[in-house]
Amino acid sequence: MTWIIKIYKLEEHGLWDKSLKDILGNAAKMKVKIFMYTPKEAEYIDESASLEEAMHMLVMGRHQSLLATKGGEIVGVLRLTAAFMEIYRLMKFCEI
Repeated sequence: MTWIIKIYKLEEHGLWDKSLKDILGNAAKMKVKIFMYTPKEAEYIDESASLEEAMHMLVMGRHQSLLATKGGEIVGVLRLTAAFMEIYRLMKFCEI
């Protein structure tokens, strides 16, 4: 198998057409609303759901987090990293 690595020149992509100072200045003016979105139904999980169900939803849905609900109200956020850390903790102390 042959691997070819192409060296890209800075000018080829235009990533730095403006100075870093200009780019950061423009980013500072952006509002959160630009990045917001309405979560889909598959991004909500009941707070009493099992870790297995949560992991299934996170992995299969390719979500970084799920909104935990109780009685239809959002009560927290389950992050993918937190779920993986709990699985790691469980595996570490597993005596199989």
